[in-house]
Amino acid sequence: MTKKVFKKIGDILLLPLKEHFLFFILLCALTISGHVLGYFYGNGELNQNAAIAVVMHCISLSYLVTLLISVIRSRVVRQIMQTMLILFAAFDFVLNFYCTVQLHYMFDADIALLMLETNPNEAREFFSSMVPTWMLLALTGIFLLLLLFGWLINHHNLKLNLGKKTALLALGLIGICIAGNLYRLEVWTFGPIGPFYQLTQHDNPSDLNDYFSHPKLTFDERNKLPDNVVLIIGESFTRCHSSLYGYDKLTNPHFTALKDSSLLFAFDSIDAPAPQTTMSLRYMLSTYSLSDEKKEKKWYEYISLIEMMKESGFDCFWFGNQACVSKHNGISRILAQACDRQWMLQTEGMIDAYDTRYDIVLVDSSYQFINQLNQKKNHNFLIYHMMGSHFDYSKRYPKEFAKFSKNDYLTEPQNHREILAIYDNSLYYNDYVVSRIMDLFKDTESIVIYLPDHGQVMYRDPSNPDYYSHGTGNPVAHALGIDIPFFVYASPLFQQKHPDVMERIKNRQEHPKSWNSEDLPYFIMDLIGVKTINGEEVRPRSVLN
Repeated sequence: MTKKVFKKIGDILLLPLKEHFLFFILLCALTISGHVLGYFYGNGELNQNAAIAVVMHCISLSYLVTLLISVIRSRVVRQIMQTMLILFAAFDFVLNFYCTVQLHYMFDADIALLMLETNPNEAREFFSSMVPTWMLLALTGIFLLLLLFGWLINHHNLKLNLGKKTALLALGLIGICIAGNLYRLEVWTFGPIGPFYQLTQHDNPSDLNDYFSHPKLTFDERNKLPDNVVLIIGESFTRCHSSLYGYDKLTNPHFTALKDSSLLFAFDSIDAPAPQTTMSLRYMLSTYSLSDEKKEKKWYEYISLIEMMKESGFDCFWFGNQACVSKHNGISRILAQACDRQWMLQTEGMIDAYDTRYDIVLVDSSYQFINQLNQKKNHNFLIYHMMGSHFDYSKRYPKEFAKFSKNDYLTEPQNHREILAIYDNSLYYNDYVVSRIMDLFKDTESIVIYLPDHGQVMYRDPSNPDYYSHGTGNPVAHALGIDIPFFVYASPLFQQKHPDVMERIKNRQEHPKSWNSEDLPYFIMDLIGVKTINGEEVRPRSVLN
């Protein structure tokens, strides 16, 4: 009886090799090739041992999937599932092909989130900017070859199955691969399904208010709350392209004028928490931090900046010019809806508006409301979320702000000049809009904070000199993608009423320290005089400390 059971199990284990070997091999080839390509053509972030582990993982995964398919009795169902799995594997290969050839790093959760952040208009811009024609032709050719291969298999009824002895040998080798996977379980996090699994860990609540915990705040008794605290969140502004930080193109004339008038203070050595919007906003607008990534709590289960400001006695308002159309980039909508009032100036279905609503709409839409606020005695916290320099950069500024042209970059490679010009034009326009927002509060007791969610690589990665967009998994490109400017504007009335805060701001400007904007909530709490949050001291994590 026992012998029959073991024989039955053995027969089942051999099914993928004796009856479905062609499917198994094709699945293996597609899953392995993308990762092998990444190892040899990418930036080498996988060491040799990791590359071997991934290959063993792909073999094990392909075998286990084929085994599950093998026990399905219905031939039609089995063929449908095989087709779907081959298409999924082909999609995984295409993603890795694009990422390694064009971006020089493997497809991961960061690029997956970046893709999911986009709406159809952003996707169109991305493909027009970042996907060359030769690559589209190459990928189309790959899919045509797969279709031809599938037709040949069906037309000629190809099987290519192994004999029993060869199948037993192959099964032994697969067993070694499975054992290796059990020994190194972390391979699941960077194998073919790793990025898709990681995406399941990124979710947003339907209502942030449901997670408000009413933290206990203690205040400095000598402190007086300012009338207005304003946070301006920019987009894709890298510090080295700011003339205020020494860039040789005058991208920030208005910021410079404000600094010369002792109204604006620029902080150096500031990093963003992540090189893409969704993750950065989660860190910047809550007490969720990089050190909390591996904990079971979700980002929205931590205390949000909006809740802290409400608990501090502020009315909260949100003006947003970024579209919010998916589960992942819906973080803007979720944060906005937690405020007392919100104005989302780009919403679903506004296809034309995405291309034409420049950020000046933030000033035009809030001007009258700000005037009404200034007549009241409430304390107000206002957040402006800009489109900033989101690619396509050429669509982020009106033509009258086209200050720079490719002829201003003759020392740069020819294929870089146009992008550099339109990127700097977007920053030049951004400088104008942000200064206009600051101007709304010049006659009030207000402090205005400006920082972007992240930077851009802008051709500075030696391993991929033709890449310019978001920071990537490559450590060098990641560091370039989180290098950001950080400005604080203090109105004359604020400076008059808060001399102690101004002394600390000026001291930090003169003596920079490394700081990450994931601690932005602690900086703002420090500005308004909060000493502790649920017993945790605020100042040690403030940039002013």
